[in-house]
Amino acid sequence: MFYEVSERAHLTFLLTATLSEEMRHEVSLFRTHFDSILWVDQGNQKLHHRPQRYIKAPSKKWIRDVFKNERKNGEVKLIFCQYREEVFKLENELSQLGYDCLSCVGGESKHMAQKLQINPRPDFIISTTVLSHGVNLPAIRKIYFTYEVSNIDFWIQMVARGGRRGDSYEVFALENPYNINWNRWVNTYYVLVNSVFKFFTPFQF
Repeated sequence: MFYEVSERAHLTFLLTATLSEEMRHEVSLFRTHFDSILWVDQGNQKLHHRPQRYIKAPSKKWIRDVFKNERKNGEVKLIFCQYREEVFKLENELSQLGYDCLSCVGGESKHMAQKLQINPRPDFIISTTVLSHGVNLPAIRKIYFTYEVSNIDFWIQMVARGGRRGDSYEVFALENPYNINWNRWVNTYYVLVNSVFKFFTPFQF
């Protein structure tokens, strides 16, 4: 992309919300090919509001069991899926269980914003990475990941969908947190407690 831009005579601004330090260093190597490169507040790639609790789940099935036993308590939960097919499948499964769900995949963010105006507090919002930014969501109290996020920039954006108004939220994921203080023993305790009691009571910490 940078080389293509360098062949043009126009003044060009390239904007991104996910420019990591590693990528910034890589881009700086292109300075010999450009008259100037200006950085305009590319962000610090940090969570401004850390989750109240970060749970590293033992498996994808464990996470699915957790959100399928969630209570309908007026709180909005957000589920991130890797593929659009899983988004639609989960929406169907959770709807059959009696939950009020909204879904969003690539190319539908504008439509999603319209659906939120009609239904601002669904039980679940199920999405691919398209909702990691760009759409104003209601207060998210719990975030679930059904896959491991290997890109830290995407991970930060998706986790940051919770607590945007300073309220508390929880995250359930398959990978260790990238930059959050995390107690393995406490995590193991919550995982075991839920594994023992999930068939008897709705999941609650």
